[in-house]
Amino acid sequence: MIFSLLISAGNKLVVSGLLFFAGYIANVTDVPVPDNNEPKAANTSSTNTTSLKGIDVSRWQKDVDWALVGESDVKFAFVKATQGDFRLDPYFARNWEETKRHGIKRGAYHFFKPEAPIQGQIDLFISTVTLEPGDLPPVLDVEVADPKISSEEMRKSIKIWLEAVTAHYGVKPIIYTSQNYYRRHLKGHFSEYLFWIARYSENKPEIHHTDSWMFWQYTDKGSVSGINAAVDINFFAGDFETLAQLCLQDNAIAQESPLQQLKHMYPKP
Repeated sequence: MIFSLLISAGNKLVVSGLLFFAGYIANVTDVPVPDNNEPKAANTSSTNTTSLKGIDVSRWQKDVDWALVGESDVKFAFVKATQGDFRLDPYFARNWEETKRHGIKRGAYHFFKPEAPIQGQIDLFISTVTLEPGDLPPVLDVEVADPKISSEEMRKSIKIWLEAVTAHYGVKPIIYTSQNYYRRHLKGHFSEYLFWIARYSENKPEIHHTDSWMFWQYTDKGSVSGINAAVDINFFAGDFETLAQLCLQDNAIAQESPLQQLKHMYPKP
């Protein structure tokens, strides 16, 4: 029990540090901008680059050749696991194991359905996804609305899912949404969580001053070796070390807190 509390505390420090860094990123003007489906960076083949390329996949990409993906400049992948309170993605188990086998940072996401019982959505995800140190935090994909459910009611369900999943894994989930959906339903309501924003534009995500984003999905028509279908391409606003700080940690106590480490890595001018 004590060890679990230490892990949870350590992950809270990591998220606090990343929120600090994300706030800094959101306020600078020289964040690389996607160009021809690629983020601009000094060296996209290096793990020290200041912009990392990633993908997200589901059953729509079918059988992915992760060996070929691993040989490309893809550094991380989010894999769809579950949807609503009963649907499993048929390719999740294979994608989950293959991403790890080929050294790609992996994360799992749940597709939120506002009309589905929220406890069922919690139970389905945590019974399907086992996270290990080095994995990215869970993601809640929030992109559909129900005319019979108000934004306030929907936000209550979202919060219940986020808090339950945080308690289970000991790390705060990331919220995925589109730029328009964010403005309409989520803006300013989840400042303690990092956002992953889908905005198919050369303009970076626009968020409320209390919110923070670290991932930007900038196209759904990307092309990657090993995938015989269009695929979502994502940009991570940081280098590989920062991405690793976001992942689940196997050591909750460090010589220096993640916030201090990030301040040293990315000092403000």
